[in-house]
Amino acid sequence: MSGWRATKALAAFEFKRDWLGLVFTAVFALYVGTIISALVDDRFSGSGVSRYLSGMADWLYTFTIPAFGCAMNRTMFAYWRGDVFTKRLSHWRTMPIPVARMASARMLFAGAALAAIGTIFFTVQYLLAPALRDRVSPGEWAAAAAIWLCYGVIVNAVILYLEMGFNGKTYVKSYMSMCLALGLISLVAAWQGVSFVGGLLDAVREAPALLPIGAVAVAAVALYVMRRAIVKRLERRSYTF
Repeated sequence: MSGWRATKALAAFEFKRDWLGLVFTAVFALYVGTIISALVDDRFSGSGVSRYLSGMADWLYTFTIPAFGCAMNRTMFAYWRGDVFTKRLSHWRTMPIPVARMASARMLFAGAALAAIGTIFFTVQYLLAPALRDRVSPGEWAAAAAIWLCYGVIVNAVILYLEMGFNGKTYVKSYMSMCLALGLISLVAAWQGVSFVGGLLDAVREAPALLPIGAVAVAAVALYVMRRAIVKRLERRSYTF
């Protein structure tokens, strides 16, 4: 099996296997979106929000949005102990499936999940933030959401490279280091009075069409580069566990 048919078949297999995990991820997005809606709304209500709470909102955005492309299930929590993805890839390598199709299918699954769950995340914030709705139009909010989702796609592609290219322990260590780095960046930005969430909204209100188009272009290039990197890594990595 090759080509687009193989990509769709593998992606469909992943969905059937992980649909319940995607439901849990969607519930998580709904929960986090509800929490962040209060922080986002305070920024436009006139009462203001402290730099530390602003930093918390930035960290939640930068950390959680890429995770929307992952299914929260028992497999997810067994990376370290069971090296489950190495086992799955090792099984797939025994089949007549090109590694390029494996990479494409995994990216297709993650991209579709991120788009759907990310839509829930941003929609609940807008619905629960009346001050935000008074100051930011639905189109402007959608443009900002599109940029954040492009960010999520790019970071998720890096996560997939770690997931498919290395063993479970290396993946967990790298992922946790990434989360800590994002937290540190958000903390430093907050200390300097910089808000990623608020700053992007301000920028989008100035260029509601140009910035999303640019973000989509950057994400497309990043996906192309990371897919090639994943394929090369799959061709030379070890599949012992």
